[in-house]
Parts: sequence; C-alpha cells; structure tokens
Amino acid sequence: MTQTVNQFIEKYLSFRKIKAAPSTLRSERSKATKLSRLIGHRSICSVSHSDVLQLIQTLDTHYANKTINEFLIILRAVFNCAERDGAIAHNPMAGIANLKVIHSEPEPFTLNELSLMNQVAVECESGKNLFQLGVLTGLRICELLALTWEVVDVDKAQLHVKIALVDNIYKTPKTAGSVRIVELCDSAVEILQQQHLITGHKKTVNLTVLQADNKTKKIERLSPVFYNSKTHKPFIHAKQFNKTYFSPLLKAAGISHRGAGQLRHTFASQALTAGISKEWIARQMGHTSTAMIDIHYGRWMSQDAPNNVAQVSKQFSSVFGRFNPQNKQIQSPPSAPDNDISLTSEQLKSLLHQHPELLMQCIGQLFGQTDVEGA
Repeated sequence: MTQTVNQFIEKYLSFRKIKAAPSTLRSERSKATKLSRLIGHRSICSVSHSDVLQLIQTLDTHYANKTINEFLIILRAVFNCAERDGAIAHNPMAGIANLKVIHSEPEPFTLNELSLMNQVAVECESGKNLFQLGVLTGLRICELLALTWEVVDVDKAQLHVKIALVDNIYKTPKTAGSVRIVELCDSAVEILQQQHLITGHKKTVNLTVLQADNKTKKIERLSPVFYNSKTHKPFIHAKQFNKTYFSPLLKAAGISHRGAGQLRHTFASQALTAGISKEWIARQMGHTSTAMIDIHYGRWMSQDAPNNVAQVSKQFSSVFGRFNPQNKQIQSPPSAPDNDISLTSEQLKSLLHQHPELLMQCIGQLFGQTDVEGA
C-alpha cells in the first residue's frame, strides 16, 4: 500500500515527542500541520524535486527565510526517513539548501535611554528591578524570570543560573555553558537586596522543573525572586512580562518599542564599548566562545563610547607631540576622596576606558543605586 506524506510526518512528530523540548515541539507541530495541508495527501513517492521547489515558492509568500528553513528541516527528516525505509527511490530534498538568513541587528539601549526608563514611576517594583538586573548581568529573559533566592549569594556577589522559564515551563538550560556562575557588580547586588525586601519573605513554592532529557521532571521547593504585581504570582513567560510591564515602560519613557531580550544585548554592547574582555562577557552570558558575541550580541555604542581619538593622541604624544599645534594635554580624570565626584563627559569616558570594570557601576548610578568603589 502506498504511503502518504502525512504518514511520514506523523512518524517524525512521534519521534520528536521523545527528543524535543515542549516549546520546540509546539513550533514544529504547527509547521508540520501546515505541510500536511499543502502536500500531506500526496503519496510519498509522487513528490518530486520540482514539487519541493514549488512548495518553497508558496511558503515564500507568507514566511521569512528563517521560518522557511525550519519547514525544510522537517521535510528533510520526512523524506530521509522515507528513503531509508525504501518508500522512495530518490530523495526530492537532495540539493535543496537552506535560504540565506540575514540576522537582525541588535537594538541595545543607550545609557540615555536607560536613564529615561529608570525615571519612569512604576507600580511594579519587581519589574523595574528585573529589567535593571538584566542590563547589569546579561542574563536571558527566561533566566531572569526563573531566578530563585536559593541560587543568589549576595555575600559572594554571584548567582548560579540553573533553570529557565519558557512558556510557563521551568526547565534546565539547553546547553551546558548556560549552567553557570554569574558575577554580580555592586549595583546588581544592591538591586537584589532591594528585591529581597519585596519577595524575600514569601513562602517557597513547588516548581516542576523539566530536566535536560525533556522527559524527566523534578519537583523542587523554591522561592522565585520576581513577582508580577498584577497577579501577585511569579511571571509565567517573557510575553507576559513584555505586555504587562516592559512595553508600557518603554511607551511611558518615550522610547521606541523593542523586546526585553534587548536587555541582554545592552549588557553585551555596553560592555564591549567600554573595552571589557569578550571572554569575560561570553562567560557571563553562558557562551563557551566569543563567536556568539561577535555574531549576535555585540554592537558598538558610538554615543556611549570613550574618546578613542584622544586616546590614540595620548598614546603617541611622546613621539608625535610636535604635530599638535595647540599642544593640548590629555589628562586622566582626577581621583576623588569621596562619593561626590564631579566629572566632565570626556573625563568620564576616559575613566571608563581605563577602568572598564566601572561600566556596571556607571549604569547602576543611572538606575539610582548608591555609588560604591570597586567592581
């Protein structure tokens, strides 16, 4: 009996139930349903290479290249299975390459935008503390939402990323590098201390945590750090945080809309602009190499960058000083004996360039934290 494309799609989904995470499976099931409507009724052996090309053209009228490639992943698996089962003599997916995808540019927040956001009066202090901590640590939004007091150590100024919250499902991170110790700057510690006054007294709750095999579930008694002030319960996913808190915050601050995922981009871009080591940034963000920083996260924040031309002039002044007609001296900003330090814009940029570890303190000042020395 001739088998249909639908039958092999069902085989594919049945196998993916064992392997894929729930959120991934939902996405694949949605795309598989679309493919079933388009070619599911066809016998598996009747689909030609030209049919696949025509299918791609049909998808192209509705979807971006990245999404079309996700359809192609399913089709490859379906026809590979059919070929190995002997249901088809020739694989119509042979020679079908993924479409070119242009990665969207990150849209990190400038220091001025962060200052405007921080000045907005909010009802949900938890939401405000969450967004500030995201900027200062580079945690994924799913990691911030899943943060519990059991993994926060303010004395050691660190937190341990162990779980994430994706579509109301607590789960262990998908990569080994994502399970990590994150160093906390002084401003981040102060934010967590403030947040502890809000939720630190709450009782522990039972959280079901999906393990790395996407099958095993463990029930743990934990104390979520961030609560939705409207529901008086922990946030359930990033969409809820964006809708109930973050998008209204941006609107009130007069800042162009973007998702909370840009908080992570902001950490990376501001840190790179300040000259902080890519290796340290990658480790903080849960990456095993700097490649992801270069490809996806890094963006030079020219308006927040130090005066690099002045630094070049300073570096070579002993050799080429005679070419400086005005004989201007570039001085390091003076040190201050107390917290009431007054710096010009250029001095502040120069200071951040020479001491990049102070970037987080600089952002912390914008968030209204107490200025402290050290990093």
